[in-house]
Amino acid sequence: MPQSPSSEVRKKLETLRSRFRDKTIRELEELVSSISSASRHSESIGKLVGAYQLFHRLAGSAGTLGFTQLGEQARKLEIAIKPLADQVTAGDNSERIRIQLQQLLAAGYEDDIAGLGDLLGAAEPVSTGWHQYRPADAGNRSVLMLMEPDKELAGLISQGLALYGHRVRTLSAGPQWTDSMDDVDLIMVRDTLLQDEEADWLPRLSSLPVICFSEAHDFATRYRLAGLGVDACLEEPQDIPALADRVEQLLAEGLATLTGRVMIVDDDRELLEHYRLVLTSGGLQVRTLDDPAGLLSELAEFRPDILLMDVQMGRYEGPALARMLRFQAEWLSLPIIFFSSEEDRDLQLDVLARGGDDFVTKPVSDEFLLRTSRIRCYRARQLGKLVSLDSLTGLLKHALAKTELSREFARCTRTGHDSVVAMLDLDNFKQVNDTYGHGTGDMVIKALSNLLRHRLRDTDIIGRYGGEEFVIVLPECSLGKAVEVLETLCQDFSRLVFNGGSEEFSVSFSAGVAALNAYESGEQAIEAADRALFERKRSGRNGVSVAPEGGCDRLTEN
Repeated sequence: MPQSPSSEVRKKLETLRSRFRDKTIRELEELVSSISSASRHSESIGKLVGAYQLFHRLAGSAGTLGFTQLGEQARKLEIAIKPLADQVTAGDNSERIRIQLQQLLAAGYEDDIAGLGDLLGAAEPVSTGWHQYRPADAGNRSVLMLMEPDKELAGLISQGLALYGHRVRTLSAGPQWTDSMDDVDLIMVRDTLLQDEEADWLPRLSSLPVICFSEAHDFATRYRLAGLGVDACLEEPQDIPALADRVEQLLAEGLATLTGRVMIVDDDRELLEHYRLVLTSGGLQVRTLDDPAGLLSELAEFRPDILLMDVQMGRYEGPALARMLRFQAEWLSLPIIFFSSEEDRDLQLDVLARGGDDFVTKPVSDEFLLRTSRIRCYRARQLGKLVSLDSLTGLLKHALAKTELSREFARCTRTGHDSVVAMLDLDNFKQVNDTYGHGTGDMVIKALSNLLRHRLRDTDIIGRYGGEEFVIVLPECSLGKAVEVLETLCQDFSRLVFNGGSEEFSVSFSAGVAALNAYESGEQAIEAADRALFERKRSGRNGVSVAPEGGCDRLTEN
């Protein structure tokens, strides 16, 4: 029987812990020999710097790897020997330092060092309680749990959200929820089902996004719902585009907090491997580096969301590396988080003043490491979106969409595969704004953007070209398949019902498509798709027209 993912992670952590134990035993044997030699011969006093560095490293790494007592004792020994190591570094009299070392050893320091090895047997059990194996995959259809006693309304909501590509499961009451529903991504629940706060199924809501259907607007009710873990409150769930927009926002936030790109720089290889294992097991992409000399090239290639870095790495100092990175404009906004066993707050603030954004004291628990990295990655990408994504739809802005189009054109030229570019435009959209207002018009635009995002592939490029116009690039897709997909989207979008205050209405869209590799440039292909869109508008709207290959005048309508 195959092991569960958590069991596999635990086994890897245990292997890493054993490796750390074996390495530390050898290092402690060398440490005892070095300090003994330094206490007898002043010419060996320089070995105290290496002893201090070992204590410093163990103080930060041992606890993370499960040897808490070892880490705490190493921290005490580090503090005690630091004044002597500082004198060695400053070039003070070696004989005077040797005498101070002898006094320190005679006061019990020697016995404390000898006892470090015994603490390697006092490790906490390996725990993977932080590990919840459920890989984030934006390509899978989201599973939504609908808890609505009104069966007619539940059916309306299920049918409407199905158009956006969601799978909806319905319950009429909370107690019907079984363990087989652990794949649910989001909950939609009527407020009347939340009245019994002692219900044993309510704790399941705490780990999922929750939308509550409630007509109550008083402070006490809303506050109680927030306390139960509700993330959004809607009065009219039958307004499917508005509901789908809120579902989209919550799912996007949830998915974003589970993903990210993290680079870690630390000269402690066992600790570095531990960090990598924990973060990759939690769904993050990780690049590790034990030699800071390769930092610039690794950053340029990996382009992480955040950088985790130790403060002291042999001859390299983390703050100096951070300041060096800030020399380049492209790394000015890169969040840099320092890890160190240093507990002095003034020193921590000094480190932050030299280029860092946050300071985390070692040892770091696995759960804290994972949650901190996820949150930081999410915040970093949110800031990035302000620059690259359209604020209303969350799609690529005009300029970036065209850049991605050019890249795909170059890829087509290089590999010879087929790709398609499409221009989409909402039909009679000016009438929507004039009749129902720009707020309702924005809802229509967001509804189409959500539909496109959910129904197209992760590899497809979707951008807001301007106003109510969109551009789509479908890599490695035939012209016939693109037309088929867009025709289906046309039909499904026209079936959506929007709420215009006192009345309901529907909207359609038109599309023009062109084979990207049938033209001499991406710009020519998009112009051809735009002409096809214009012809579709002129000949009847709500459908797809195909541009001729090579720029011929005849258009194909579907």
